[in-house]
Amino acid sequence: MVSMVFGKLLMFLQRQQVRYYVRRMHVGKRVRIRSGLSVFRPSNVTIEDGVTINVNCVLQAHAPIRIGRHTLIAANCTIVTATHDMSKRGDETRLALTAAPVTIGNDCWLGAGVTVLPGVTIGDGAVVGAGSVVTRDLPPGMVCFGTPAKPVKVRPLSSEKSDKRI
Repeated sequence: MVSMVFGKLLMFLQRQQVRYYVRRMHVGKRVRIRSGLSVFRPSNVTIEDGVTINVNCVLQAHAPIRIGRHTLIAANCTIVTATHDMSKRGDETRLALTAAPVTIGNDCWLGAGVTVLPGVTIGDGAVVGAGSVVTRDLPPGMVCFGTPAKPVKVRPLSSEKSDKRI
């Protein structure tokens, strides 16, 4: 009984946290954001229409993050816009951040556990395979995966429109 009450309380608090972030980000219409989202500097985040962000994602927006229309971001993805200056030592290392914006194009799909690093642009229609680390720009319309993520093949076009939903 106690665990059920605790579970419901936790789910409520996670929904409240998502609502808090959504009010501070630039969010389009028909956006779905699941619980567990963590955002640093939500005012730097722009999410366009029809985007879905699944559970436990992290958006670290020291610089702007733009997520294009109809993009799908699977569970446990991390988008980072800052890194530390490796030439510094001691306390200076912690304080010396260099930031660069991240842009994710329209109709993209980031598989579970993808990490996107600072300064990256992912082209329209690109698919990034689960567990990949995106360290540099990815071309539009390609299926990419690996560490670092590399284009592997062209994303297939849908031959027929399907209204089926799972």
